[in-house]
Amino acid sequence: MNIAISTASFGRAFHEKKLDLLDFPEVCDRAGLEAIEINDFCLKSDWTIIRELKRRVARHGLGICAVAVENNYYRTSAEEIEGERAHIEEYLDIATFLGAPLLRVDTSPYGKNLPQSIIPEGVTDEMAFDAAVKTFRSLMPLAGEKGITFVLENHGGISRTSADQIRLTEAVDSEWFRINLDTGNYHADPMAGTEPFEDFLEATERVAPYLAFCHAKIWDVTDDLREPTLDYDRFFEVLREVDYRGPISIEYMGKKDVMDMLPQCVALLKRCRQGQAQ
Repeated sequence: MNIAISTASFGRAFHEKKLDLLDFPEVCDRAGLEAIEINDFCLKSDWTIIRELKRRVARHGLGICAVAVENNYYRTSAEEIEGERAHIEEYLDIATFLGAPLLRVDTSPYGKNLPQSIIPEGVTDEMAFDAAVKTFRSLMPLAGEKGITFVLENHGGISRTSADQIRLTEAVDSEWFRINLDTGNYHADPMAGTEPFEDFLEATERVAPYLAFCHAKIWDVTDDLREPTLDYDRFFEVLREVDYRGPISIEYMGKKDVMDMLPQCVALLKRCRQGQAQ
């Protein structure tokens, strides 16, 4: 279980110019991480950045475990759905170039009151579900050709719950389409003010047969290397019980500066991976 981190953890640092994307690999290397996950909104389809980032990742001996793509299937037209498909296909090429074996996908924007607040009039969950399944199915031959597995996140909308993820995964019906479990997206988000609606440990057991990627949400770390909201000691026990061996990518979403919190986040997950109780 390689410990990685998502560029999403550094959103504020990038925005405030405290960190440049091209310096991201060096920061991760110094922190003792083993891999990185790169979001599409950081790459911005800029091949100058993509090529140089690949060089720097190799220089620091890191793996690129996944490229993350944002999608929204609550659309009113076939042209818009085709745009979602084209975006995924573009990032399949980018993931191939970067050597990432996983392409993380979702089905709608995530956040409090989303996607309900942005669903166009006349568009239903079933319409979005059908559009997503059709789109993902159409890309499975290309995924197989490139050797890249799609991993569907519990990210709101038609893929909010573990049951939603399983239903959609079984509908796509391909060995190249698996599940990405985000520990925090089943649970309360202290920053967004959302309430828990599904136990993330029980959800982990449910999605285990389809599991290929994990996001470890972290909002804070205590002095004894624990996350106050999520029980990561038990989470790693469950992962060992279901024989999960894929990457675990940190998504730090707390109020403190990520550059200050990075060592604690890495230490927390490495401690749990080793099964060290404190």
